[in-house]
Amino acid sequence: MLGAGGVFFLTMLIAGCYSPPASYSTQLDTSGGLGPGDPVTHASATIGHVTGVSPIGGGDSEVAFQIDGPHTSAIHNDSIMILNSLNSQPSLDVMNVDAMSHAAPAGARLDGASSMNEAQMFMSARGPGSYAQALSNVVGGNTPSPEMVRMQQMLAQISRQSIANAKTEQAERLRAQMGGLMPGMTAPANPLAMPPTSPNP
Repeated sequence: MLGAGGVFFLTMLIAGCYSPPASYSTQLDTSGGLGPGDPVTHASATIGHVTGVSPIGGGDSEVAFQIDGPHTSAIHNDSIMILNSLNSQPSLDVMNVDAMSHAAPAGARLDGASSMNEAQMFMSARGPGSYAQALSNVVGGNTPSPEMVRMQQMLAQISRQSIANAKTEQAERLRAQMGGLMPGMTAPANPLAMPPTSPNP
C-alpha cells in the first residue's frame, strides 16, 4: 500500500509521461469521402484521427484532425497531408519531406494534397532537394545510395534548366511587350537606314 508520498510521486510520474493530443488542419480540393473518425497515419501506423471536414467553397474542404500526444513530433512544419482514398476507409497520411525539420506547433495549418501527384507538385515547388529528401525518406536509410545521389543530381539539373528556361521566356515576353509599346526601340539596328557620317575636318 502506497503512502501519501508514494501516491504523490506516482501522480507526478504519470503526469510527466502524459503528452496531450494536438489539433491541426489542412485544406484539400476534394475530400474523397473523408470524415470524422477516419484515421491519420504515418509510416502505416495510426497516430490520430480526423475531427471534422467542412466545405469552404470552390469544391475545397477544410480538414481538422487530432494527433495523439506521443506522435505529435511526427507532424513537421513542412509535412504534407495526403488524402488516401484507395482503401475501403479513407485516411489522411502524413508525408514528412525533411526528417530534420522542426515539429509543427499545435493549431498549425499544413499543406494538403488530394493525390500523390499534388504532393509531388508541392515538393517540386519547394525545390529538388525537398523532392530527393522525400524519396530518400520513403526508401529509408541515412546514407544515400548511388541511385539516390544520381536522382538528386538529376533533379538539381532539371531545376537549373527550368529556371534558365523561365528566365529566357520571360525575357522574350518582355522584349515583345517593349517592341509593341515602342516600335524600333527593340529592333536591331539597320545599317542602311543610318545617316552617313562625314569625316572630321
